Amino acid sequence: MGYRNLPEAKKDVGDYLMDYYNRQRPHTFNGGISPVAAEENLKILSGIS
Repeated sequence: MGYRNLPEAKKDVGDYLMDYYNRQRPHTFNGGISPVAAEENLKILSGIS
């Protein structure tokens, strides 16, 4: 399909990174959880709100 213009492509890449990659995709470095979940766990453990 492709993209009609650069802003459309940038929006799609940004949506992928912010939604799937950071919120859903399990990362082996984080013990199989998403980066957002790992960050939330760190906040709980360190007492940062």
